[in-house]
Amino acid sequence: MRGTLTKQARRIGGRVKRRAGGQLHRWRRLRARWTPPRSDPPSVVLRGSPEAGYRVPWPAYPPPGYLGQLVPSYQEKLAKSRAWIGRDDCHFYHATTLPDGEVIQGAWDLRGREDAYLGGAHLDGRRILELGPASGHLTRYMEAVAGEVVSFDVGFDRSVDLLPRYGEDPEWARMDAMSHICMVQNSWWYLARQFDSSAKMVYGNIYELPGDIGVFDVSVLAAILLHLRNPFDALQQSAGRTARQIVVTEPLQDPTLPSDHKLMRFAPFGNENPGNWWLFTPGMIVEMLTHLGFARTHVTYHTQPHHLAHDLTKPAQDLAMFTVVGERI
Repeated sequence: MRGTLTKQARRIGGRVKRRAGGQLHRWRRLRARWTPPRSDPPSVVLRGSPEAGYRVPWPAYPPPGYLGQLVPSYQEKLAKSRAWIGRDDCHFYHATTLPDGEVIQGAWDLRGREDAYLGGAHLDGRRILELGPASGHLTRYMEAVAGEVVSFDVGFDRSVDLLPRYGEDPEWARMDAMSHICMVQNSWWYLARQFDSSAKMVYGNIYELPGDIGVFDVSVLAAILLHLRNPFDALQQSAGRTARQIVVTEPLQDPTLPSDHKLMRFAPFGNENPGNWWLFTPGMIVEMLTHLGFARTHVTYHTQPHHLAHDLTKPAQDLAMFTVVGERI
């Protein structure tokens, strides 16, 4: 009897050891694939004079609730803290012709095609919320005809949304991405100074817009939904602040698909660019806007010159795009 019990105990013990050994082997294999945090994250400076030594890194402390940013004194503070910005501090997302005629090249060239990009939306005298302005070419185009333009961008303690990459340290990836976003945001302020712009800038969380920015006649989401983890949430936030029209422009997923197909393609470029989450059909955007109360929609198609991968050493290509203008009914 004792011998039988001993054999059974040995068999059970062997199974436990093999199971534990297998788990240990899997853990070691996973650990080998995991990339530890890098010790040299990039330096991300949002504002401040290098000469004065006043440099504020990202993330920065936002005002409580992201409130009070449209107060004139706060806008003056933002502009003053970025008055030091020069061209070397910028990444120009949009090609721009300066007031003196000089052209600054950018990854996108919307010059002369702005109305098509915005779907022919009526902007005269209206209050406009622009989400994701990049270098601000559309900001200046819209403020020439609109009553007021408020640009909103990611900032303070908020990072852009990034597709997770297995084995990559997410904090390092966010810092790396924000080092680039910071230079794009610098270009907005640099060009606002060159054009003596009256547009206002607000930073924060696109999934929870500041509660005191008010209601707008028109909201513009210019090729940003593809970069967001939760595009419908962002669209819902802008819809809640919009009285008349929402303008959504996105790259065209597949020109052969019928425009009323309601499709979203996840991670369309794989891990090549962790900022690209989706591609949409026009029908998908129409469906979203309809659910949000903007059921009278108009879809237009156009092309815009774009340097792929922002490589300005290669010729620009005409990228097929679409714009949906949704109106409240």
